[in-house]
Amino acid sequence: MDVGLPTTPLQTTQLNSQATWHEIIWKVSDAGLFADSKHFVDCPVLRPWELVAADWEQLKVDGVTQEALKCFIASNFGPPGSDLEAVLPASWHEEPPAWLAGLPEEEARAFGAAVHQLWKTLCRKVSSDVLANPDRHTLLPLPQPFIVPGDRFRECYNWDSYWVILGLLASGLLPAARQLLTNLLGLVDVWGFVPNGARAYYTNRSQPPLLSAMVAAVAAATATAQEESRGREGAGATGVNGNGRAQSASGAGVSNNHSSSNSTGGTETETLLREALPRLIAHHGYWTSGPKLVRVRSSAGGEGGGAGSGDGTGGGQEGGGTGERTVFELSRYHAELYEPRPESFREDLNLVEGAGLGPEAARALYCDIASAAESGWDFSTRWFVGGDSLAHTRTTQIVPADLNAWLYRTELDIAHMAARLGDSATRDAFAARAAERAAAMDLLMWSDADGCWHDLLLQPSPAPPSLRQATDGAATAPPPATAKAVEAQEEDAGAVQEDGSAGVYPTQQRAGVYASNWVPLWCGVAAPGSSRAVAAAAGLRSSGLLQPGGLLTSLCRSGQQWDAPNSWPPLVHMAVEGLERSGAPGAAEAAAGLARSYVAGCRAAWGATGHMHEKYDAMVPGGVGRGGEYVPQVGFGWSNGVLMTLLRKYGA
Repeated sequence: MDVGLPTTPLQTTQLNSQATWHEIIWKVSDAGLFADSKHFVDCPVLRPWELVAADWEQLKVDGVTQEALKCFIASNFGPPGSDLEAVLPASWHEEPPAWLAGLPEEEARAFGAAVHQLWKTLCRKVSSDVLANPDRHTLLPLPQPFIVPGDRFRECYNWDSYWVILGLLASGLLPAARQLLTNLLGLVDVWGFVPNGARAYYTNRSQPPLLSAMVAAVAAATATAQEESRGREGAGATGVNGNGRAQSASGAGVSNNHSSSNSTGGTETETLLREALPRLIAHHGYWTSGPKLVRVRSSAGGEGGGAGSGDGTGGGQEGGGTGERTVFELSRYHAELYEPRPESFREDLNLVEGAGLGPEAARALYCDIASAAESGWDFSTRWFVGGDSLAHTRTTQIVPADLNAWLYRTELDIAHMAARLGDSATRDAFAARAAERAAAMDLLMWSDADGCWHDLLLQPSPAPPSLRQATDGAATAPPPATAKAVEAQEEDAGAVQEDGSAGVYPTQQRAGVYASNWVPLWCGVAAPGSSRAVAAAAGLRSSGLLQPGGLLTSLCRSGQQWDAPNSWPPLVHMAVEGLERSGAPGAAEAAAGLARSYVAGCRAAWGATGHMHEKYDAMVPGGVGRGGEYVPQVGFGWSNGVLMTLLRKYGA
């Protein structure tokens, strides 16, 4: 599995002439030429950058009028997406996957077949000019084809790719899933991590760390395909399915068991794991160092009784091994950006100007906004501190339960892969890190009262706001934190460490019902069948998040897209699998009910609009999600992936 990306940092238009590029973006934004800020930054440069810069300098001498600016752009920039080529996914087959034939309803079979066809409309590769002249493009020069989400999202995205991969595997497109994974692993070689998306302007941040889960899914499917191939060879059969083609990954299950293929004959799977393991370790290092690393102390412990409860944490390990330990290392979102995001330049400028912030406070807010984008939850009341508006986003003051759960799963994945490859030192080191993280989450984040893991607020800081719930009116909130208060918080927390991380913080559990509170259940932080897993499943079922149209993102109606009433496919999938794996009484039935609600909602929306949507309305089956800083999008990569995965397992 050749990852095939350059080994030196890529030169991009922004990095090559950042001051000029910034000037152009500013003028384009100020002129309001495009409704979407992302439109212009996705435009490829048509000529050598030095000629574009010379034209720009002449334009400034002549005067930057609206018409002159339009002419300058038309002469020097191509349309967004013109540096991409539509291609078919590897090993594409028009026939739908064989398992669809087992669905009893003809309408459901037709719907699944139609969604299968969408993969060929979303597959892209970068043009030859992106590879030859990367300085003229914001696209990163990925060597293999990839699946884009759709609409304005023209590039490959980080955490979207996990659910895209699951969908490709459900559609019998294992080679396409491998190509997508190859691109992401190659980005780690270049950047040391997987950026938010495959654009130069996304390299200041990442997205939720699901790379190890992608490797595990592709490895399990590869092992299954090998076993099926050996079985056909042994039987002397052709292995032709009912659709008249050789069955491959369309029948391959996606498993989290990394020893799903036996130790003999698993060459292809083991090759994948050997190539992936050092990259997973590097990606993990990015998330556990520098400003993303936070050291937190326990005071009286969390609500849940802490690590001493010895039940259900550490992926089935008894207790967390904390002993008398009171300081723990956890992770947070923290982008390396202190100015407006290029893809949302006008929106960020307007936010800061409307808040009336000075230079230092503006830099802090720009960083927190970009960090919320890194979380995938852009935007949500989940990140608001001291008020109920977007200007109160304080992402870097929050230690997220879901992020640390994904890192726990990453650490266990690395340990399992290392064990498979005979690397006992790496196995033991990462198993220990996973146990320590689970113990910290158990002690600090778990709430017996709510049956979930809450985010933490780094202290001292303003108290979390009392935000309006889905059925309530607006509530009052404390005044926003000042820039001086934020600076004082950093000073009180202790000196910055040599690795760039801050000192040791006391913490406070954040209030609020968010779907992220139960991501640790999906990640196995509570062992299946344990009292904690049972309590978490009960907490989710009684949370008010499960609704006829899917899973509410939160109980807050804020107008932000990662709040009520929206239902996001990745959150639905993790909730379904978390409930099913919990071993709690009635949880499997609840999981099936949620899965079928999602499938039914997608079918209804498809019938009404002819599209798969980025997000849905949890309160209205078939309703389309709204809110946020851009218009609702269709396509849609992760929605298709979750649909195919759940339809295959639970039916319509």
